[in-house]
Amino acid sequence: MVLDVGINVIEANGRSTPTIEAAPTSVAAFLGVTERGVPNRPVRISSPEQFRNRFGRHGTNGYLAYAIAGFFGNGGREAHVNRIVASTTTATSWVLNDRQITPAPTLQVTAGYRGQVDPGIWGNRLRLDIRAETDSFRLIVRYQATPSESFTVVEDWSGLTMEVNSPNYAVTRLNNAFTGSNYIVLTNLNSSATGLQRQPAVVSNLAPGTLATETVPSANDYIGDSTTGFHGFDTVQVQLLAIPDAHTLVDGLGADAGRETVVQSALDYCAQRGDLMFVGTVPHRQPNELESNYLSRIQTYSSQFQSSKVYGALYGPWIEVNDPVGNGPAPTRYSPADGHIMGIYARTERERGIWKAPAGLAAQVRGGLSVAAEFTDRQHTSLVRDGLVNSIRFTAGSGITLTASRTLSTDTRWWFVNVRLLFNFVKTSLRDGLHFVRQEPHTADLRRNVQLNVVRPFLLGLWRQGAFGSEDPDTVFSIKCDAENNPPTEVNLGNFRIEVYFYAARPVETIRLIVGQQPSGASANEL
Repeated sequence: MVLDVGINVIEANGRSTPTIEAAPTSVAAFLGVTERGVPNRPVRISSPEQFRNRFGRHGTNGYLAYAIAGFFGNGGREAHVNRIVASTTTATSWVLNDRQITPAPTLQVTAGYRGQVDPGIWGNRLRLDIRAETDSFRLIVRYQATPSESFTVVEDWSGLTMEVNSPNYAVTRLNNAFTGSNYIVLTNLNSSATGLQRQPAVVSNLAPGTLATETVPSANDYIGDSTTGFHGFDTVQVQLLAIPDAHTLVDGLGADAGRETVVQSALDYCAQRGDLMFVGTVPHRQPNELESNYLSRIQTYSSQFQSSKVYGALYGPWIEVNDPVGNGPAPTRYSPADGHIMGIYARTERERGIWKAPAGLAAQVRGGLSVAAEFTDRQHTSLVRDGLVNSIRFTAGSGITLTASRTLSTDTRWWFVNVRLLFNFVKTSLRDGLHFVRQEPHTADLRRNVQLNVVRPFLLGLWRQGAFGSEDPDTVFSIKCDAENNPPTEVNLGNFRIEVYFYAARPVETIRLIVGQQPSGASANEL
């Protein structure tokens, strides 16, 4: 390096140590049935409007759209939605002939979104117009949003050609992953064609040549395989999982027809990941069912999912919400509150921290009009303590609130939702924040540096915010990263071990109020 006469400034990395950045929290994952959308391709959304644009409107065959509205209405800010469809569901399609005297197929059009097929009967409400232009053609897409509405133009593509090397090649333009069509996908059926063989014939208001079929997804469609169903979220950083449409997997009497299998699979998936928590609801109350009978049924339902270390929680009963597709001047329907609850999780985390239990007076269910069942205090206690189900209750002066925060765990160490969420948060933050350690020389200095300059400051920050209680830091958390748990045999294998233990603050669940008299003369005070 040649230095100039005078002062030379040289930038160096120095010995600074990366800090632990807090992992994302309260990002929701929704799996379920939608009007449209490319299946098994999670889409990030940040508003109900984005959901409608990508997945369509509310429907009577599921609850996902209501859960999305409840999530954002209660404080949620980011969600990933994964559409599932039955394996037998097909997509709407057309085969367009060329302009020759003896026509032959030249272009296939399929309902889709930016180069990917989008199956379902929504595509049967598409219509196409093909118009001739000088040395090109124009493709107009019309869509009928609902069966009662008229067809409107949603896309107008002009200057298209079937010349493969042209910048206006129709297949390339409409199938572009970023700027392509939101409604159709094109396939060239004769790439070697010349002249008029390359131009689709002029048509107007063309209905689909092959109508789509759609069937109700089964439990296997929800569970999927290594890349579908739950596993569609494998590469997505999410912390909360809901499947409100699992409640559609029941028979005419509300009995299990795959619902329990899906819920158990969701709990297994969350435990396998170790950074995800399932939020679900109990079955709906049957018409004219007594609260006592409903309570017993809820407890039976919950018991099959309980274990010592489970990554999930159940809530009930269902809530009444506004219904955009219902009948009457102010239509409503009952819906599982999965999305509303996860929105409260997000709101609580933002206002108080991930260590605050998402329950209490501040945990109001916005958008809830009523609850499907009113339990007495004694029934509520049994629901929480015996059934491990968190009650959604109406309380005078507070409205509809979440009144408990139990997980499905039978181990007292994992009883509370905020404890599970805090552990997931700490594990994820440390996992992501310690990536810099890889390929560093394994020395005593590295161990001390990680323990004292990286992990301890992160835990101290949480302690100061109240995540671990008010005792001294060395009382509520400990870090071990030394020669004892990193012996030479492990060092030689390239292993680095750090152990972190902490005590998560527990929420107050039961208040014991003692009122009595004391001998102080003739007066008696109530305390």
